[in-house]
Amino acid sequence: MIIIGIVLLISNNDKNPENLHSATTPEECEKMEQKYGWKLKDIRCNKEQEILKVDSVFEGE
Repeated sequence: MIIIGIVLLISNNDKNPENLHSATTPEECEKMEQKYGWKLKDIRCNKEQEILKVDSVFEGE
């Protein structure tokens, strides 16, 4: 399976920086957390996309 994603940095006043990666399923978000050692904060539904249906929100930049 190929994971295609969009990366977005969300600044939240630099106190709690987050970065956002789109994925096909919530399971892919969890795989990214394990593979890269990032702390997964949230998984959000992305109803605007047909393929990348979820957004993975990770702590940090």
